[in-house]
Amino acid sequence: MFLGMWRFQISEPIINKNYAAFYNNQKISLVGQIVAEPDERENGTKLTIGKIVGTHCHMPNGQCDYDRAYNNTPLRGKILLSAPNYPAYQYGDWLKFECALQTPGQIEDFNYGKFLAVKGIYSACYWPKKLAPLAGNLSMGQKTYRAILAAKKHYRDIINQSLIYPHSELLNGLTLGLRKGIPEKVIQNFQDTGLTHIIAISGMNITIIAGLIMNLFIALGLKRGRAFYMAVLGLVLFLLMIGWQASAVRAGIMGFILLLAEKTGRLNKSTRALLIAAVVILLINPKALLGDAGFQLSFLAVLGIIYFDEPIEKFLAKIKVPQALEIRASLKMTLAAQILVLPILVYTFGNLSFVSPLANILIVPLLPYATILGFIMILCGLIFLPAAILLGYAARIMLGWILLVAEFAARLPGAGIQVEKFDAIWVIIIYMMLGWWIYLIQKNRHFKFQAPNSK
Repeated sequence: MFLGMWRFQISEPIINKNYAAFYNNQKISLVGQIVAEPDERENGTKLTIGKIVGTHCHMPNGQCDYDRAYNNTPLRGKILLSAPNYPAYQYGDWLKFECALQTPGQIEDFNYGKFLAVKGIYSACYWPKKLAPLAGNLSMGQKTYRAILAAKKHYRDIINQSLIYPHSELLNGLTLGLRKGIPEKVIQNFQDTGLTHIIAISGMNITIIAGLIMNLFIALGLKRGRAFYMAVLGLVLFLLMIGWQASAVRAGIMGFILLLAEKTGRLNKSTRALLIAAVVILLINPKALLGDAGFQLSFLAVLGIIYFDEPIEKFLAKIKVPQALEIRASLKMTLAAQILVLPILVYTFGNLSFVSPLANILIVPLLPYATILGFIMILCGLIFLPAAILLGYAARIMLGWILLVAEFAARLPGAGIQVEKFDAIWVIIIYMMLGWWIYLIQKNRHFKFQAPNSK
């Protein structure tokens, strides 16, 4: 515990004149590089600026001299810059701009500053002046990552040409993690029915996708060992297609642990591996523990699958959920993940849906088929676009069902209930109760295992 506190303490930045956040609330001219994938939205693009050098404006006429920025000592830290969508900028571009930096703060009930601190961002620049590109060199790693992002854009174009709207945007969300083109009404339906996780590149999403892909290959006749390697390949392909985002990679580690536990048949023995992965992730970025909802969701989703796999299996067998095409296994995994995830989801996002279990039962079993079909469409589109368009008709049926169920479920009573912000102590109490439930499950399982030997 003390080592964790020490690691968190040294992760806090020292804000001095050599750190960008030192100049918050001041006018400054800057030169920096885009060091993350641009986040394009309807009302503008969010750019993460790093490798910063700048000159504090102290001239009598109040004008900033950009040329002097080249001679300054680089500033540590990152800046989140809000820019127009046009002209478009891409990862690795160098920019110069003038801005009055601000400290990210609270947005209604959302702690935006805490969210950005996980990414090492302590300054924000809204609509800078004199924004202009500069010539600059890229490292080999940056060139590789830029190529990955360019491929991702090409994949998106293939899906857009192969499907009608909004089905194409939904598939972009499932396969590439792109949500910007999904209609606001569809997003609201997903929020009201507890289905946002299917289009959000979070730990829960990747964890479920990893398990569902493995179940799908087992259902297709592959042995568990071979299905494991195919699922790992699918997971790596998925991470590559969404741009190898840091948050997704962390969730991918959790998903890999789940696949490994499924392969070895030691699902209920994988808590140590899960804890080791969590410790390594937190050693790298300790702020993820409290500030990164994606890390929290991925860890809790895998933990829920580990501990509630057997009880939910018995419940689904009792109500006679069919095993064909691994429907029961897929549903079991989704419900088990959501048990431990739900309190954090409600606390963080303030949305509770009583129709969520029904909506997930009707939709989640289709996810691996829709996701894998999306990958196949992309591969076919790279070779012969008409083949991707032909596959698009099959994808349209599944995606249309997802949209239809979400729209219908959102109209039912108990969907989209807004929960007022409550104290975190209640979250702790809920997880203590869940922990006690897990203890009873484990104790009962151990008793049943020991009973034959006692005779």
